[in-house]
Amino acid sequence: MAKSDEYERRRDRARTPEPFGGPGRTGGAPIFVVQRHAARRLHYDLRLERDGVLASWAVPKGLPLEPGTQHLAVHVEDHPLEYAGFEGEIPAGEYGAGAVEIWDSGTYELVEEKPDGGLTVRLHGNRLSGLWTLVPAKLSGDEKNWLVVKKREEGTAASQPRAGFAPMLATLAEKPPAAPGWLFEVKFDGFRAVGAVAAGEAALLSRNGNDLTGRFPEVARELVKALRTPDAVVDGEVCAIDESGRATFSAMQQGSAVHVYYLFDLLEAEGQPLVDRPLTERRARLAELLDRENPVVRLS
Repeated sequence: MAKSDEYERRRDRARTPEPFGGPGRTGGAPIFVVQRHAARRLHYDLRLERDGVLASWAVPKGLPLEPGTQHLAVHVEDHPLEYAGFEGEIPAGEYGAGAVEIWDSGTYELVEEKPDGGLTVRLHGNRLSGLWTLVPAKLSGDEKNWLVVKKREEGTAASQPRAGFAPMLATLAEKPPAAPGWLFEVKFDGFRAVGAVAAGEAALLSRNGNDLTGRFPEVARELVKALRTPDAVVDGEVCAIDESGRATFSAMQQGSAVHVYYLFDLLEAEGQPLVDRPLTERRARLAELLDRENPVVRLS
């Protein structure tokens, strides 16, 4: 059975909005797309145009951004070229049920193809630019388990490790400034926390650098789901909500309280520090990246 046949076999044309083929493309550089797929488990799908279809890999932790790092990439069935433009909700009960969004897209160059099927490609996207290698590693004896590796290019400096970020605290004042152009931050009774998401996992750190991840594990899990990127640093406050919907410290002391992470700021995204950008720009970018339907992680 060809992989394109496998795509058709897994899907019900009458139920899913996914495309089932079209006229194809003529000419031009081959395309790629990375789709954020909030299925049973959140992951990112890398798709490369190859021989009239999209060769596809599910990457649970997203494509690695740091040179030399590697992530698991599960080789799945080929998808029709039309899928490169697909965004939408695959209905419950269907294969891959969940929301699909385009995270990045563009063209690519095939730099090398090895006899075992391994590929090195140079991506030209809005977010992704550079060399990645796909290796058929057959991890755990499964031929579907590949690795995707971010390659370091000659003449480029080694990436610096992610710098430590501190909360971007507002200035206390006895009364609001009278002049225009000020932004105001709500004073919550909670724990100020910097949240760092990388490779499908999140960590929460207090303003003193103490690890809060173990104290608020559900917040860390939801932060990964709430951000439409696999790599970011945010600033916010973890609060406990009482029965009336207010954030109070007394509710924080109750073990059964509902925790909410109110986000104030975006400090880094996809390896790019943003602290030197205007706060209005950072807030606008944060609003773009945040899933506003998430019940736990909210824009303040």
